[in-house]
Amino acid sequence: MDTLTIATEDITPVAEDTARAEATTELLQRFEYADGWRSQFEDVARRCYKLYVGYRDELTEEQKGRSNLHIPRTYEAVDTWRARLLKAFFGVSRPYIDFLPSPEGATPEMMEANERKAELASALVDQQLERNNVVSVFYDFITSMLIFPAAILGVGWRYEKRMVRTREPVVQVVPDPMTGAPVPVLLGFQMVEQDGVVWDDNELVNINFFDFWPDPRGKDVDSCRFVFQREWCTQEQLQDRLEVLHQAGTGTVYPIDWEAMRGTGGELQDGAWEMMSSVGLTPEASDGFWPRDDAKGHLFEILHYWEDDRHALLINRKQLAYDGPTPYWRHGKKPFIVVPFDKVPNQIYGISAVQLIEHLQHELNTHRNQRIDNVSLVLNRMWIARRGIDEEQFISRPHGIIWVDNPESDVKPLVTPDVTGSAYNEESVIKQDMESTLATPNVIRGMTPERRETATATMTQASNASMRFDVKILLFDSLGIRRMAMLMDMNNQQFIDQPRLVRLFGDDTAEWQMVGPHEIMGEYDYRPAGASTDPAANKELRRQQLTQALMFAIQTNNPFIKKYELTREWMGSFDFRNVDKFLYTPEEVQEMQQAAQAAEQQQAIMAQMGQPQVGQPMPGMGAPPGMMPGIEPPPEGIA
Repeated sequence: MDTLTIATEDITPVAEDTARAEATTELLQRFEYADGWRSQFEDVARRCYKLYVGYRDELTEEQKGRSNLHIPRTYEAVDTWRARLLKAFFGVSRPYIDFLPSPEGATPEMMEANERKAELASALVDQQLERNNVVSVFYDFITSMLIFPAAILGVGWRYEKRMVRTREPVVQVVPDPMTGAPVPVLLGFQMVEQDGVVWDDNELVNINFFDFWPDPRGKDVDSCRFVFQREWCTQEQLQDRLEVLHQAGTGTVYPIDWEAMRGTGGELQDGAWEMMSSVGLTPEASDGFWPRDDAKGHLFEILHYWEDDRHALLINRKQLAYDGPTPYWRHGKKPFIVVPFDKVPNQIYGISAVQLIEHLQHELNTHRNQRIDNVSLVLNRMWIARRGIDEEQFISRPHGIIWVDNPESDVKPLVTPDVTGSAYNEESVIKQDMESTLATPNVIRGMTPERRETATATMTQASNASMRFDVKILLFDSLGIRRMAMLMDMNNQQFIDQPRLVRLFGDDTAEWQMVGPHEIMGEYDYRPAGASTDPAANKELRRQQLTQALMFAIQTNNPFIKKYELTREWMGSFDFRNVDKFLYTPEEVQEMQQAAQAAEQQQAIMAQMGQPQVGQPMPGMGAPPGMMPGIEPPPEGIA
C-alpha cells in the first residue's frame, strides 16, 4: 500500500478519512450530474463517427442480395476542411505563433526590450510545438472537431524521469614518450546507466470526446464550474505523478489500497471503446496477462476533476488519490481547449460538419443503392410463367431454350422500368446540397467540375467558399490557437527554471540562442503567423500582390521597405519548405556589395595609372580573341 501523505498536525487520521469520504462522494455526484447531461450528445457522436468511417449495419436475412454501399462523400468533405485548416495555421511560416508585447505603461526603451522577450518566448513555444509533433496533434484535433460536437485538447506540463543509457568514452591519461607531458588516450567506450530527465516541457494531448465531461451549465470551458477528464494509467505511472504532487506540497495525497483497486475497473471503458464498438469492432477491455502485483501492467481509470483553482484525482471511481489547488497557478484556468465546428450560442457543444450533412449522406447512400438494385432487377428480370414449367429453364445461359406450348401466354417477362436516369439527376442534386452546406465545391476540393463553367464563375465559387472559410478560421483562431499559446506561455513562465537553447526563426545573425527564465517573462498578445484567410483560394492572388509590391520596392528603392523580409514572403508564397536556403542573408549581400565596390575602386585606380583594365588590350597589341570583328575565340581546351 502506498503511504504518500502530506503531514498535517491539525487533522487527525479519522478526520482525514471523513474529509476524504465526503470529497469522494461530492465528486461522484458531480460526475453523475455531468454524465447524465452529456449522454444526449453521445448518440450524435456515434452516428457521425459511423458516417466518417463508412460503417453500415449488415443487411437482415430478408434483405440479403440488396446493395449496401456507403459513398464516402462525408470523408471527402472532412478531408477538405481538415487540409485547409491545417495548412492555414501550420504551413511554411515559422514560428507558428507570433507574440506581441503589451504596450501598456511601457516606455520606448521598455518596448524594445519587451519585443525581444516576446521573440524569445515565441521561439520557445514554437520549439515545444515541434517537439509535441503539432501537425499530427492538430490533424487529430481538427478531425475530432469535424466529427464530434466539440474537440478537446489538453495543455499541461509534463515532467518525466527515467533510467537512460548512454555511450561514453573511456579515456586514460598517459605521458608522452617524447616530451613526458600528459596526453589523453581513447581506450574505447562504455555504457553508462543513470537517471535522466526525458521530458520537462509543455505537453499537448488530444482528449477523446467520450473522455471529457463539462459542466452542463457552462457556455465555454472558462464559464464551466468544473470539468472531468478521464485517462488510464498504470500503478507505476500514477505513483510517479503522486510523488511529484507530494513534493510540491500544495495539496493532500491520500494512501491508495492498490490491492483493493485491482479488478474494480472491469466495467469501466475508455473513449476508444465507445468508438470501436459503435462500428462493429471488438475493443480490448482487459489488461492482458500480467502478474497480480506487477505495477507496470495493470491499468486504472483516473478521473481528473478540474476547477479554476482546484484539482483532484479519483481512481476507478472508488478512491480519492489527491485533492488540492490547481498546479497551474500562473494562468489560473482549466488546462483545456474546447472548439466546436459550428458554435451554438451559449452552449459549449456545437454542431459538427458531419452532423450538418448527416441526412444528405444517408439520402445519397439510399439513392445509390436503389439505383444498383434497379440495374440488378433490369439485368436479372423476373418472369410470368404457367405453372409446371421447370424453373431452371429461366436461368440465363448462351443458346438457352424455354420449352412452352403457347409462347404468347405461357411465358411473359415482368418488365422493371429503368429509373437510373432520374437517379443520376437526384444524386447530382444531393451532392450539390452537400457542397453548399459545407462550402466545398469541386474547385475547392481539387476536383474537375461536373459541368463546364467559365473562369469567372469558378472564381466566384472559390471566393464565396473562401469567405465562409475565413470566418471559421477566425473562430478556430480565437477559441483554439490563441488559448493554446496563452496556456503554453504561462506554463513556461511558471515551470522553466533553467536556461534553454532555442532557435530563432528569421534571425540570421544568431540561429540558436540560450534563453533564461527571466527573458520570457511578460504579458503578450498571441497571433498565429499563418494566413488569416483561406490559403488555397488566395494563394495565386497573394503571390501576385507580393510580386507587385516587390517590383515597386526595387524600382523606387523606397528606404522604408524592408526588401529582405518582402523577398522572404514572396519566396514563401511558392510553398518552399526552407526558404532560407534559396536566399542570401543580409550580411552576405553586404559582403558582396563591399567586394564589388572594392573591385570598382581597384579598376578606377588602375585606369588612372594607365594600366589596362580587365578585357582591355595592352598598348601596342591587338584586341584579344573574341573582341575583333569576325574572329571568334578558340573552343575551350584548344590552345
